[in-house]
Amino acid sequence: MRRSTLWGQPQTYLLLGGTALGYALMIFLAGPKPVAVLTGSGVAAAMVTSWAAGFRPSAATANSGDLLDAQTFASQLATLGQRVPRQAQPAWREVQDWATESQRFAARIFDRDPLLQVDLLEALHTVLDLSGQVAEGLAVLDQIETPAYQQMAQQRLTASRDRLQATHSQLQQLQDQIALSTLDTAGDSTLPHSLQSLIDANKTILQNNQDSA
Repeated sequence: MRRSTLWGQPQTYLLLGGTALGYALMIFLAGPKPVAVLTGSGVAAAMVTSWAAGFRPSAATANSGDLLDAQTFASQLATLGQRVPRQAQPAWREVQDWATESQRFAARIFDRDPLLQVDLLEALHTVLDLSGQVAEGLAVLDQIETPAYQQMAQQRLTASRDRLQATHSQLQQLQDQIALSTLDTAGDSTLPHSLQSLIDANKTILQNNQDSA
């Protein structure tokens, strides 16, 4: 899980580096006298202590909607699952597994290439949207009795489910692809395009299902 911690902030290391440099400069100019050593140590300690005491994670981080965080994603997915009736839970668990593993693949891709963060977040949003359509479809299908409407609901449900399964497979392939690309100093320039194609395909299914609703 990604957290905003004191040691995870670049400002912390800049402060420590600047403090150490200032302390060394003071000793160099004043000489290694006890007064200079004690004074410099006191000032350095006060600066670091003040920064540590004043550090607070930002509100945006504390209430993060970062879908690359496994717990955040799982929480939102669980909320979607609450719509699914009990008898449809086996079908939902399969979808839940695909979505959860898709998040894991995306997080691993991000760990290797942080520049893909925006595309990965967008991809995970579409994963949740597709999961939501499946959850809604399972709930609606349980309530419909007219055969014609059952068929329509089943078609939308199947389209979302199949696209989610395809997304799972594609993200797994991209994860393997970027893992292999680390062996090549030139990297892999096709990843952003592949991710965008995945996102576009997901959005197409989402829009088609909305239009046919």
